[in-house]
Amino acid sequence: MAVIAGARTWHQVRATIRAGFWSVMKVSWVTSPLALAFAQKFLPEQTWVPFFNIVAFVIGTYINTHTKKKRLAALRKRYGDGRSSRDDNYSRPPGY
Repeated sequence: MAVIAGARTWHQVRATIRAGFWSVMKVSWVTSPLALAFAQKFLPEQTWVPFFNIVAFVIGTYINTHTKKKRLAALRKRYGDGRSSRDDNYSRPPGY
């Protein structure tokens, strides 16, 4: 999942796993019982699978986005921002 989120090197993958693993587990431990209780109480059995697929998709998307933002922030903090203004990238000819 780290590679899908944009990690390119082994160190980035390792940092992503360290930063995101426990948050993923906590979210999973909280949402799974809640989703199961909701499904058992309010949904017919035929709709459980699509419901759990939707819940897993939403939570997975949130976790991947959150983990990627944390990883990028950590990389920017460690190596500097690395961004430059548009004027630095494109030099203008003299006289303009």
